Amino acid sequence: MLEQAFLQSVIYASLFDYPVTLKQLREGLIGQSANERDLSRCYASSPLLQATVECVEPYYFPRGRRDLLETRRRREVRSRQLLGDLAAPMAVMTAMPFVRMVALSGSLAHLNAEGEADLDLFVIAKPGRVWSVTVTALVIARLFGWRARLCLNYVISERALMVGPADLFCANQIVYLQPVSGHSTYLAFLKSNRFVERFYPNFRPRPISTAPCGYAALRRVIEWATDWTLAPVYERVCRFVYRRHLRRRAHTWRSRDQVRLENECLKLHTSSHRREVMERFETALETAIDRAHAESLTLAESSLMQVAR
Repeated sequence: MLEQAFLQSVIYASLFDYPVTLKQLREGLIGQSANERDLSRCYASSPLLQATVECVEPYYFPRGRRDLLETRRRREVRSRQLLGDLAAPMAVMTAMPFVRMVALSGSLAHLNAEGEADLDLFVIAKPGRVWSVTVTALVIARLFGWRARLCLNYVISERALMVGPADLFCANQIVYLQPVSGHSTYLAFLKSNRFVERFYPNFRPRPISTAPCGYAALRRVIEWATDWTLAPVYERVCRFVYRRHLRRRAHTWRSRDQVRLENECLKLHTSSHRREVMERFETALETAIDRAHAESLTLAESSLMQVAR
């Protein structure tokens, strides 16, 4: 039902203090396919949406949350500043040998960051190079003083493109990835995770947001020269050393079920907000619907009293 999908989508975005435009609402519409005209008409004709969702052009947000308008404006400005400041580590990641795709994730992907937000990257590497790509990037970041800002919390290989679980939270993360390199790999990744279409039928692949890397030829030469010599040994060393280091820190992980230390998948969501977000989503949705029903009953009672008089 379009009315419910509209409400769900606005509320889900509001969990991250983010009011949405009609275009963004269409792209992120949960479980339904509709165009912007359909959504506009649905909002105008729905008592439920009128009671639960407020519109201050061009943004939609939960009723009573006008503070989100200033929050979004402030965070967009800050996010663009941060992306400018973090252009160097981004460029290094896209130019690295054996890297097949780099995408922004997290708050910066939404232009919704505050303070000194991390540069969260989702990376796809050549098979058998996940650990060496990760360790090399972290060493370079440390040498140049970026280590505290660069967050490689999800690196997979082209052999492990399917991610999960196949739920709304994961689908939302995939939909809002902002690819910066590796368009063909990005498309292959989406094809391997078709469950996203069930949650976001309006979603279409995003274009690459940066210019192509200028070191593609040099990268191919380095890969060719090392692929059957140093690279396999280096991968094994990196996997052994870094996996051992991570396991020593396992006692600090708040969400061990969201950590994977596999040969072709390095997932380090050690403080995942998955459960918290989904619980807040359910609570916020129930609260909004209850409030709408209460207002509807109040109006009905008021009308009856006027008729009785």
